[in-house]
Amino acid sequence: MESEPIAQGVHGFSSWTLKTLQGDDLFIFRQTPQAFQPILIAESDGHLDSEALRCTVSRSQPEADHEAVAELKSDVDAGDIDNEIHSEERDLRENILVKAPLRLYDCEHEVLKDQKTYLLETGHTIPPYLAVSQVWGEIKHRMILPTVKWPVAISDPAKWDMILAYCKADKGVKWMWMDVICINQSNSQEANEEKAVEIPKMNHYYRNAIACLVVPNDYLNFPLAHAQLVDLSCNIMDTNASVQDNAPRIWESIAVLDAVVGDEWFWRVWTYQEFLLPNKHILLDGQELRVDLLRRLLDWYHKILRNGSLKKPQGGTDYNFIHPDKELVISAPRNWQRRNLLFQMKEELEQNGHVNLISLIRQTSHKRCTYAVDHLLGLYGLLSNEEKVPINLVEASDRSPGTAVLESMWARMIAKAIMLGRVWPLLHDSPEPDATEGRHWMPHITAPTLWDERFPGAALAGLHPETMHHHNWEYMKITNNGLHIAVRFVGCVLGTSINIGDGGGEMNRIIACTWSLTFNGCNTDPIIQQLKHGLATSDMVVSEALEGSQEALSAALHASSLNRCFEFMEEMNFARMLTYGHETGGWNKRVLCFQVEGHKTPFVVLAWIHCKSPPNMGNCWIVDVTSEPAQTVHRWIVVNRVGPNIFRKIGTVCAWQPIGAILNQGSVPIILD
Repeated sequence: MESEPIAQGVHGFSSWTLKTLQGDDLFIFRQTPQAFQPILIAESDGHLDSEALRCTVSRSQPEADHEAVAELKSDVDAGDIDNEIHSEERDLRENILVKAPLRLYDCEHEVLKDQKTYLLETGHTIPPYLAVSQVWGEIKHRMILPTVKWPVAISDPAKWDMILAYCKADKGVKWMWMDVICINQSNSQEANEEKAVEIPKMNHYYRNAIACLVVPNDYLNFPLAHAQLVDLSCNIMDTNASVQDNAPRIWESIAVLDAVVGDEWFWRVWTYQEFLLPNKHILLDGQELRVDLLRRLLDWYHKILRNGSLKKPQGGTDYNFIHPDKELVISAPRNWQRRNLLFQMKEELEQNGHVNLISLIRQTSHKRCTYAVDHLLGLYGLLSNEEKVPINLVEASDRSPGTAVLESMWARMIAKAIMLGRVWPLLHDSPEPDATEGRHWMPHITAPTLWDERFPGAALAGLHPETMHHHNWEYMKITNNGLHIAVRFVGCVLGTSINIGDGGGEMNRIIACTWSLTFNGCNTDPIIQQLKHGLATSDMVVSEALEGSQEALSAALHASSLNRCFEFMEEMNFARMLTYGHETGGWNKRVLCFQVEGHKTPFVVLAWIHCKSPPNMGNCWIVDVTSEPAQTVHRWIVVNRVGPNIFRKIGTVCAWQPIGAILNQGSVPIILD
């Protein structure tokens, strides 16, 4: 690649273009636009959107901390309660009623008992019980069980027989909770009302169980395969045994691991909270399910395939998704996505009592469910009350193939967050260019395309948990024509690369832009810092070599020529390392060059820009949507001006604290459409 023509220095703001060897434009820099002038809006623009504001609260008043469900009706006869009971004891009993399952199945007598009945038997204490987590699978049978008033949908009655046999064999457990048995499954308004109450309480049910009995889709073969992987881990991976000496076994175990992590239990929305909430998971043969071990095995296989330690042995099985000699060594569409088994969520749940919504959406965007609205309902047990909205009967009963109910519920959750001053809905990488007018600002992470793992702008988009606590306390209002919000303009975009995809070849384009902008006098410290962070988060870089690799990367980007830069890059294999780094890998990236008001030297960053919404040169800005100290902000948004006082979000970029420290721009009101 070469620059044509070589600029006389960006400090002079001359226009120039960086081209590829094939003559295509790679980066375009334009002369500085007119004076930087944020546009004020008139308060009369637009009308309040009552639908978006429904079920929200005033920003000046903190929301009361209450369960977003109907109040649980006590089934204990008033006459059985001593009128002079101490308040502490009464509070204790009320707490028990809130956390106690509405029904439990008595495995010893094979009878379903309601809350009043089993609490009377246990002296008003919640008895030890097993919670069952199972994949419904293809429903082929509807069992009729004594005392259960609705047919129990199940793929195979033998599955129920094995569940019941396990519970009976464990003499310490008499009680069992299973959703299809203990929550009304009939098609009635009464059942829908019950589901609206029970769904948010499932966090109590799984957390308080003594263990969770996991029944995978392939429940007959899964335990044996899992045991083989445990043995592989204990005797080879954890002992650092020679990969080459054990290559036949390691190679053939790929099929076993693929079958286990490919089971539907790992790929359903509902089972994700059932993976996180319980204290312990057990299989039907009594062994403990080691999800942490499976995750480490996935990491290990990625590592030994990438570094060449593991090759196909003579006579070994051919796998159409394993490519040891290619950059993408594993091309399995979903089974081997390591994010599916991330265990950090468990730690966050144990520490805070809940998991933030952005993290959950990020982790479950690729998971499956039968009905679209379950993408949110299936996560409710993991959310804080602040993020929940009441589940209405339409949402509890929705069985339609479309996403209208899901979108409506999501819009209420977003509106609630905004009205509480929270700006995380703006600081993600999933804008929707095809949204209706006035709704482009709203994150469409529940749009149908998001759940298609082949769509590059969806599941691969970044959702950033570090922005969850960012607020804007100055001014926000939702109207029909958009979100009225007070923002700080960080800088005006002067130059942009073409849209850059994923892989080592695409990474070379980022390197070429960075070197050329450094050569032409721009401040490339922000993007170099991002690239260094990419090395720090890449599993291709060992910790002992990180500092040296980062120094070598900086030296390459300041080399005397672009050819010399690429020689360094190839020698160190930086392109491949950065492909697996956080924010440096993935799709829909652009190198942006922008000017901060009052500062002559432009800055360069690597931004996420939607592939359908390129920067509009001369009318594109980087904006801070928080009201917090500028140097503490983690992320900015990128906007195009689409009207005299209206801006449209097209992407986001990691904030660079030194820029925040020099900003002297006050906040101004705009409309995000």
